Amino acid sequence: MQSNNPILTRVETYSDVGHSMTVAGAVQKSIALTLVAAITGLAVFFYCAFSLNFALASAATWVGTIGGLILALVATFKPNTAQTLAIPYALFEGAFLGGISFMFQAKFPGAPLQALLATFVTTLVMFGLYKFQIIRATEKFKAVVMSATIAIAIVFLVQLVMRLAFASSVPYIFESNWLGIGFAAFVAVIASLNLILDFDLIESAAAQHAPKAFEWVCGIALLSTLVWMYISFLRLIGILSND
Repeated sequence: MQSNNPILTRVETYSDVGHSMTVAGAVQKSIALTLVAAITGLAVFFYCAFSLNFALASAATWVGTIGGLILALVATFKPNTAQTLAIPYALFEGAFLGGISFMFQAKFPGAPLQALLATFVTTLVMFGLYKFQIIRATEKFKAVVMSATIAIAIVFLVQLVMRLAFASSVPYIFESNWLGIGFAAFVAVIASLNLILDFDLIESAAAQHAPKAFEWVCGIALLSTLVWMYISFLRLIGILSND
């Protein structure tokens, strides 16, 4: 079975059919990494809340962002390192979640809990849509979602550069107006649709007898999507609260 997914194409060059990954194994790894991130996030959040330490929250957010991004890129382009990097990646993501959740809670009380509930419900809905083949991960679907994801990443990169270099912002779409709300909602939708790609990645990798260690790649991919979904909902709720 061939795949157009570049990660799976690389896996095919060293797949060990004697110790192949399974869907159940990938799900277990995903749950384990999510728990590590959640526990770490809660620890950071409550420590910052009890001490009112905004400096620590900001540091945790930035360290988690940079560390998580680096490890995710390494694991993506070198899948054989994923087993070693998975837990540290989850810890970085947890630090990021705890820090940014505390800052949103301080500005928009209740927003983190609402975003968490939205992420949980959306995950269940997306799984149901995928399981019953209401939404199918066709090549066209993958291309559209990936293109939108890349476009969003470019926009946020431009926003980051403008914020750090010029203390300014991309006009309109990062403001509390209807265009800003629409863009935030669009990002949340695309983030949610990436779950379909993750579910398909797990099934495709298992069908191609990817090595057992690739379960960790799937776990990292799924966790990164869940984090993106949560942040997207958190940002959307913050904009709506500020409108």
